[in-house]
Amino acid sequence: MAKKKPVVLRPFNAPRYSFDKLHVCKRCGTFTALSGERCKHCGRAALVTVEGRAASLAGRRMAAALLAGALLTLASAYFAASGAQLALCLSGGLVLLLALVAAQRKSRATENLRALDELLGRHIGAIRQGLESNRQEAVSVLRENDTLAYEKLREIAVLLRGDRIARQRVALLHGFRLRKDMDLEMEQLLLKDFEPLLAEYIGEVARLRRDLIKDRTLRYVQRYEAQILEMKDGASLLAAVAGSAVRMKRYALLYSAFIGRYAHLLPRDRFLRLHQLICAYPHEAWNGLDVRAKEIRAAKYRWDPDFGQV
Repeated sequence: MAKKKPVVLRPFNAPRYSFDKLHVCKRCGTFTALSGERCKHCGRAALVTVEGRAASLAGRRMAAALLAGALLTLASAYFAASGAQLALCLSGGLVLLLALVAAQRKSRATENLRALDELLGRHIGAIRQGLESNRQEAVSVLRENDTLAYEKLREIAVLLRGDRIARQRVALLHGFRLRKDMDLEMEQLLLKDFEPLLAEYIGEVARLRRDLIKDRTLRYVQRYEAQILEMKDGASLLAAVAGSAVRMKRYALLYSAFIGRYAHLLPRDRFLRLHQLICAYPHEAWNGLDVRAKEIRAAKYRWDPDFGQV
């Protein structure tokens, strides 16, 4: 097995909304998920967020409405037959413009959202093309700098989902020496089919960050349990996942049969956690896990004072 490489990954700030990562060039209309000041397509320093671009377009539309109101006022004043009509036209036009300004201020947030929806919907093809170009850019630097390639793919994956980019990220992560303090991900990397590299990654995450092992990961591991068992150290990998599941009562109940198959391989602290859960909720439907835990306790921890009745 190739020696894993120690890496330092830049902190990843997950956006509140996926589109927060998306930028568009004001000059050529190219979309990108990668940060930078200049557009990779035209070279201009004209990249703005899509939210900012939508706000700008909404502002232009509102300005056009105000201009139309002003022109209508001037036209009515021009064709006024008397001074009284002129005063009436100007005062009426001023009231109209003031009412329009007030209405626009009140509806600005809604108009921005509508402009954003139109922008994204109208340019969905260009967005996909831009994200695919981003992915190819990330792959192109893989040989020279695999850490940078992963960081680029991580940024793109916020918007570009699917097995292809997830598989590329998993392959890169397989070559890195993982640490608990890294910005590790889990459910975003799950694939539809079985992938040994992903299974190894799940095992590492289960040992480093048990909190990342959630329902989708547990279901994935159960679905491909037989294939994982055929891997080197597959049983210990599954035991690490089972040990992560016992951190929550809900997981311990939902996946009791799976946990029971690997309970004898759990480290002492994880088995103690399981024992405490069962003792705290003796009337729950443990599906035989309580009986299995009792057998293991009698065989391995009979004289351990921590395993007395809680």
